[in-house]
Amino acid sequence: MGNGGNLGPGSRPGPAGVLGRSAGRYPLAPALLLAALSCRQDPGTVTAWRVRADAEADLNADTGWAAPENTPVAVEVDRVFRIRFELDHPGPAALPLRLEARWNGGVWFPMEALDHPYPEEIASAVASIVAARGYTHGEVTEDLLRGSPGPFVGGQGVSLRTSPLVRPLPAGSSEWEWPLVIRYFSDGARRVEPGDTFDFRLVRSDGRPLRGPFARVFAQVPPGHLGGTYVETPGRIGPFEASNGDLYFIQEPAETDNVFMVVKSEDGGRTWREVDGAHRPREADLESVSAVLVGGVLHILHQADEVWYHSFRTSDHPTAPDSWGTRDELVAGPFDPPTQAVALVARPDGSLVGIYAEDRKIRYRIFEPEGPWGEEQVVDPETPDVLSGPVATGGEGMEVHLAYVDLSGRGWLRRILPDGSLSPRLLLTDRLGTRPQDRAAILPLVWLASSRSLVAIYRTADGLLWERRLGPTGALTPPRRVSNVPVASGPVDSHQVTADAIGWGEEVHVLFVEAPAGDLWHVAYSPGKGWGPPSPILQGIVGQWVRGSVLIRGAAGPRLGFVVDTGSYGGSGMNRFGELPLTPAGR
Repeated sequence: MGNGGNLGPGSRPGPAGVLGRSAGRYPLAPALLLAALSCRQDPGTVTAWRVRADAEADLNADTGWAAPENTPVAVEVDRVFRIRFELDHPGPAALPLRLEARWNGGVWFPMEALDHPYPEEIASAVASIVAARGYTHGEVTEDLLRGSPGPFVGGQGVSLRTSPLVRPLPAGSSEWEWPLVIRYFSDGARRVEPGDTFDFRLVRSDGRPLRGPFARVFAQVPPGHLGGTYVETPGRIGPFEASNGDLYFIQEPAETDNVFMVVKSEDGGRTWREVDGAHRPREADLESVSAVLVGGVLHILHQADEVWYHSFRTSDHPTAPDSWGTRDELVAGPFDPPTQAVALVARPDGSLVGIYAEDRKIRYRIFEPEGPWGEEQVVDPETPDVLSGPVATGGEGMEVHLAYVDLSGRGWLRRILPDGSLSPRLLLTDRLGTRPQDRAAILPLVWLASSRSLVAIYRTADGLLWERRLGPTGALTPPRRVSNVPVASGPVDSHQVTADAIGWGEEVHVLFVEAPAGDLWHVAYSPGKGWGPPSPILQGIVGQWVRGSVLIRGAAGPRLGFVVDTGSYGGSGMNRFGELPLTPAGR
C-alpha cells in the first residue's frame, strides 16, 4: 500500500518506533533547522491538557470534552479521540514538537501517523496519530484551556502527521491538538486489556520531553467488540457455539497483519480474546475461509493462492481444549481464480467435502475420517463457463448441496452424491449481476431437514434478494422475493453479497447490509406466514460483512448471534458481535 499522500517531495522516513514503524513526515531541510533551534530554545512547559471525546468537533469549539482539564478518562478502543495540550513558552520559539506514548507505564515510544480504520500504510501500531475529522492539518487554534497565565499566541491542530507545521510564535501560551486511536488488536496480534493505561507527552525534535504533566487515558472495550479484520469470504466463519456455550469466530488481527486468529468469548459474546495464538497456522492471508464445528473440532478450509486445511479444538474437546490441531495441510493449488472462494461441509460419517475455486472452474475433494483427501473432481469441465462463488451445505443423508455462479450472470445448483459424483446441474437463476462484485451472489445455503428442502437465496442485478427451494421431488419452486430493500454487494473488495442466511427448524433468517447507507437489516421466513417485512437492527454503521448463526445455550435462550464489520473499509477494528432473540412462530 502507498503512503496515502503523507510523504511529500523532499521527505524521508523517520526512525523506527518501539511498537511500529515511524511515519517520520519531516521535510529534510526544515528538520535540520528545527534540530538546531531546539538545542538553543526552551520550547516551554505543558500547563494543561484535556481529552476530547467528540472526534468530529471543530478544532476551536469548546464542546465534546470527555472530562475537565488534567483529568484521566476512559476512551474506547478503535474509536478516535483527541488530546489538546497547552504550553507556556518564555520566549519566541519555532516549537518543533512531537508526541510520544507509553503503554501501562512501559517504555516511551514515538507516535506514528497511521490512519484508522484503514491505515494506508504497512503497519497498525497499538496507538497512532490519525486523520482529523473536524479540522485540517495546521489549522490555527484559539484559547480554550486555562492553565497558563500568559497571553495566547496561537498553536495548531495536527492531522495524520507526526508534528505540527513550523510557525515561529512569540512568548506566551499556545495550544496543540492531536487525533489519536488505541487499537484493540494491532500488529503481532497484541491485544489491549480493559483498563490499560496510555500516557502521552510532548517532546522536542531531539526527543527530550517538555516539562509539565503528561496526559493519561484508560482503555475501554465496549461490550461485543472484537476489533480485528474481517475475513473476505462467502463461507461460514462463525460465531460457532461449543457444547458448553463458549463462542468462537475466525478473523485477522489487523489489515496489515493477515494471520489466523480464533477468538473466543466465554460470556455470551460480551468479551473476546484470541486463543492459542502461539501455535496458529503459518499460512496467512485469509482471502477465503470456510469452517464447520463437529464434536469439539473446528474444521477449516482456507484459500489464498493454495488451498489449505487446518483444525482447531474448542474448549469442550476431551483431550486438548482451546488448541490448534492440524496446521497447514496442503489440499490443492496454487490457483489464480476470479475470486478466492471455498466451502466446507461435514457429512454424517465424519468425512469432509472441501470445495474451492480454481482458475476457471470449481473443484472438490472428499476427506475420509481415517484417510487422506480423495481424488480431485472438477465441476462442469465440459462447459466453457468460468465458475465462481461456491457455497454448500449438507442435505439428506450423505448428500451435499452445491451452488455457484458463472460470469455471465447465471447461478447453478448441483448435488455431490454419497459416492462423490455429481448430479445434473439445475439453473437457479439467470438474473445475477456480471460485475466483479457480483461473483459471490448466492448466500450460504440452508437445509431444512423436516421438509427435506434446500433454500437458495441470491442477489439479482437490481440488488434485491430472491429465494428458490429444491424439495424432495427435485423440482425448483418459482422465484419468491425475500425483501424489497436493496442489498450491498462487494462494498470493499470481497466480490460478494453482504448477507447471510441461517436456518432454525423450518424458519429462515437473513441478515443483510442495505445499499447504499450500509445499515444492517433482518428479515425472516416462517411456515404458513412466508417472508415477513424487513427491519433495520443496526443503523449508521456502514456495514461491510456479516456472518451469523443460531445460538441455543445460556440463560438468554435461542438467539441469532452475528458478527458484523461496522465500517472498516477493508481495514481493522470495526468487528462487532450482536444478537437477536428468536421467538418461534406459533410456539
